[in-house]
Amino acid sequence: MTRLSGTRLLLLVVAMLPFGTAPFAGESGYYTEDIELGDTDIDNISAQVLAQHPLLSSSPGIKAAGAARHFNKFEYDLDTAWVVFHPHTETAGIKQAYQVSCVRQVPDTDWMCEEAMIRRYLALETQDFEVRITGPIDSDAAMALIEATRQALPPELDDGSAAPETAINILPTAGDSEYLVVWGSPEGYGQLMMQAQLADGADATLPEGWQANVFVADN
Repeated sequence: MTRLSGTRLLLLVVAMLPFGTAPFAGESGYYTEDIELGDTDIDNISAQVLAQHPLLSSSPGIKAAGAARHFNKFEYDLDTAWVVFHPHTETAGIKQAYQVSCVRQVPDTDWMCEEAMIRRYLALETQDFEVRITGPIDSDAAMALIEATRQALPPELDDGSAAPETAINILPTAGDSEYLVVWGSPEGYGQLMMQAQLADGADATLPEGWQANVFVADN
């Protein structure tokens, strides 16, 4: 079973950006390769985020980063990159950090980055790993969303192993009403994605307000 770190799952966000859609694994000629994100790349991306958000200067630096090269029908398509900075502030016990996704359509050129997003770290009494949250959802709604997807988890994974018990990431897919919740190991390795949508007129702070099921990517 493939194990992806919670941070590395940010590449899913890249696939949702208006720059284009990342290729799905398994399609003939559509694939990605990891590429090095060098100091020049990091400096270029950091400068873009700092220009938008001077508060980044309060961050001690880069927490994690990565990049991938995408191929379409065996020909170069584009490069994508993601960078997560260390938290720059803490409010009511919740740490906040900037994260950004970028793209370039010519290798070894400057990156074009989306508006940086806030990544929050939510602590739960039920687990040691802090849930990484992206999007406009508040803490009460996030806890309800986590509980709703927990209740909808399958009894076991496709390989027969037990369903994961640790919420890793919350990622928005459509405004403030649809989210992906990544579940995985206590160490923060993603194993299963759940999707949830807020029912019309429902209270987002109640688990029963969310309609949750296992996420299945379109082919």
